[in-house]
Amino acid sequence: MRVTAIACAVFVLLAVLPAGPSLAQNPGLKLGADMLLTDGGSLAGRRIGLVTHHAGTTADGERTMNAIARAAGLRLAALFAPEHGIDGTYDAGQRVPTAVSRGTPVYSLHGGTFSPTRQMLARVDTLVVDLQDVGARPFTYASTMALVMRAAADSGKPIVILDRPNPLGGVIVDGPVLEPEFRSFIGMYSIPYIHGMTLGELAALYNRAFGINAQLTVIPMVGWERRMVWADTGLTWADPSPGLVESDIAPYYAATGPLDGTNLWNGVATDSRYRVVLAPWIDAPRLAERLNRYNLAGVRFTPSAIPHPHTGKVWQGVRLNVTDPRVFKPTTTIVHVLAEIRRMHGNKLTFKRPRRAPYMFDLVWGTRQVRLGLQRGDSAEKIIEGWTPGLERFVKLRQQFLLYE
Repeated sequence: MRVTAIACAVFVLLAVLPAGPSLAQNPGLKLGADMLLTDGGSLAGRRIGLVTHHAGTTADGERTMNAIARAAGLRLAALFAPEHGIDGTYDAGQRVPTAVSRGTPVYSLHGGTFSPTRQMLARVDTLVVDLQDVGARPFTYASTMALVMRAAADSGKPIVILDRPNPLGGVIVDGPVLEPEFRSFIGMYSIPYIHGMTLGELAALYNRAFGINAQLTVIPMVGWERRMVWADTGLTWADPSPGLVESDIAPYYAATGPLDGTNLWNGVATDSRYRVVLAPWIDAPRLAERLNRYNLAGVRFTPSAIPHPHTGKVWQGVRLNVTDPRVFKPTTTIVHVLAEIRRMHGNKLTFKRPRRAPYMFDLVWGTRQVRLGLQRGDSAEKIIEGWTPGLERFVKLRQQFLLYE
């Protein structure tokens, strides 16, 4: 789901600041899958091709694939597996094989092809998508959904999106809008790093604004509000990819995932995964003190140190403590962290570049401007000013596709 991150083991215990205020949980929340199962009349007798994984569930935690398979009047003809597979057991970037589950074919959309072929679609009448996203652009499920929508449009088959919560909520929109030259499977369309939309809303945006033109139906949730982050839903967390195992991990992943392609480490493969920003040469207490002076919304910083498993040398830096995920801005925060590291340690912050491709950092961010600004020594405020006009245009565009208040 993400580009390959540096691995490490061992963890350090540090005090975590108290969490922000929580909204009352919403036991009445119904997901798109629940609404389909309540009234599946429009799909009665149709051969359903379901694009899903183990995190695609009903509100009570039953896998959508199982619920549809046993529902009266609904006919599950085929399953389509995204990255990590139908059971979420494959690592990032690993090829997912085609298989059979209880007599139903499971076609891989992360193996030889990323889009359903005509042969795969021959056995289905309607495509249905139920995928749990994390709310950050560099996550392949939104791309899988878009490619399935394209295949549906090309084949003349209708497609139904079963909507699910954005774990980051639906309020915060943050970071640069992807530039066309950096389109890839981790970012296909010109949306910001943090888009503040559900997959159903993104589907409607992709369909009209970006010209997919599929026969699209979005089945919305009932009881979800834009201000709700995952903790407010009352739902059980099912990790949408290996490593995202904690129910509060989404804002941390959104913040430090962009470190891929640098010589910094975000604690992946430890109990501090995505919660830290480390290097062997960082002055941890000084960095934490300087970052806390900014009073960034919804986050505080504490010094952190973790021994590297390959060398035994201590990597040090800061731990992010998200105190209120409803106001926390992941990309704004990490740009302040990177700019401060550059200010303190100069060219010790480096970016990895493959021989025949763009900088991985640029591919993840969807632009080269963040990297260039950091290399020049620009302030975080100046870098953020650079992406603000594009972000403001997107906010106006997305308004017409929002389904929830």
